Amino acid sequence: MKNLLKKTFFISALCITSSVFAQSAVLNSDNPEGYQQFKIDYEEMIELANPNRLSWRMFYTAPSEGPDAAWFDAVKQGNLDVVKQMVKDGQNLETKDEASLGQTALGWAAFIGYEDMVDYLIEQNADLFATDSGDVTNVLKSAGLGKNVDVFEKIYDRLKDKVDLNDQKNDRQGETILIVASSNDRQDIVEFLLEQGADPNLVTTIEDKDDGAYDQSALSFACDKGNASTIKTLLEHGAVNHRTGKAACDY
Repeated sequence: MKNLLKKTFFISALCITSSVFAQSAVLNSDNPEGYQQFKIDYEEMIELANPNRLSWRMFYTAPSEGPDAAWFDAVKQGNLDVVKQMVKDGQNLETKDEASLGQTALGWAAFIGYEDMVDYLIEQNADLFATDSGDVTNVLKSAGLGKNVDVFEKIYDRLKDKVDLNDQKNDRQGETILIVASSNDRQDIVEFLLEQGADPNLVTTIEDKDDGAYDQSALSFACDKGNASTIKTLLEHGAVNHRTGKAACDY
């Protein structure tokens, strides 16, 4: 079923994107036509964001919009040479991608998992606490929405004394980074967070029963979405189903 979803999405998305990036440099010739301007592999793109997971972060289906579109296209595509030249020419690192929740370049690079881009932007003093108009209050959250654990660990090392992994107050739904990572099946990041002391048994605080995050924990989210490897990791680190009191899914 998962492979069928990928194939169906690939065919429909390819029809949309085959020409919109036609003038961009080829960064990955192994990608299908229409996606070769992205350094990241196509399979990784659709694992990161697709119509059923973080659809508002599908960075590869259309060019960026607004006055800084060329900047954000270069970042999303992983074109570090262009990014460096634009910075040399005076590009503001903290400009926001207003068409995509006001994310910054560093937030995008951390989410997509471009480690070289993240390194460079941090070297240029990009703000590690840049926000977006959603619930991102620092770049660790952006990396936790993504799946590159090496990027996540690198950012965590810089922020571990400034960010509480179990904080729920800075998220509208009361989701911790662990809850977010578990719901999106970021198993490597989940394991790393647990090893750093993230609490696997916190429950979201939002009171709106119609919200998708209502009454969810890291385990219940993983169970609801069938994220088997994440479920196993959570249970190995003491997660308990808050709805049943048992160390198991409730199905």
